[in-house]
Amino acid sequence: EERRFYDDIAAAERAPGVPAPRPEVAAAMEDLRWASALVFVYPTWWFNFPGAMKSFVDRSFLPGVAFARVGDDPTATGLVPLLTNIEKVGVVTTYGAPRHIALLAGDNGRQMISRALRPLFNPWCPMVWMGLYGIHETSHGDRIDFLDAVEARFRDF
Repeated sequence: EERRFYDDIAAAERAPGVPAPRPEVAAAMEDLRWASALVFVYPTWWFNFPGAMKSFVDRSFLPGVAFARVGDDPTATGLVPLLTNIEKVGVVTTYGAPRHIALLAGDNGRQMISRALRPLFNPWCPMVWMGLYGIHETSHGDRIDFLDAVEARFRDF
């Protein structure tokens, strides 16, 4: 039901009969407006986000919250970013496949964050990507080493 009124959900004044976003979605929208950094942590499934993560993006990164549409805007996306307060984005994810297979398959999660979401943030927003590839073939020591590297990289993020 929320997605049926995509353009109106984030509007300051909703038309009669247009539902307000659910409380958890409204809270996520507010968090996006003040956050200076985002870190996505998820398992990569079939070279993409899990459904719950995709649902979060679909329900929270809405017009009026994440971007505005301006017909004559000269930006490459045709969108005006509204989350310029977000100055850095990080990703920690695991893959069942080795890195070369994930890249050959298009690594859709990485593409979605870097090409679809990052343009909505500060124009100089760097992205830190940490992936543990081929997790099913890694040893306990490999996983501990990965977690140590994540902790070190994000300690001062």
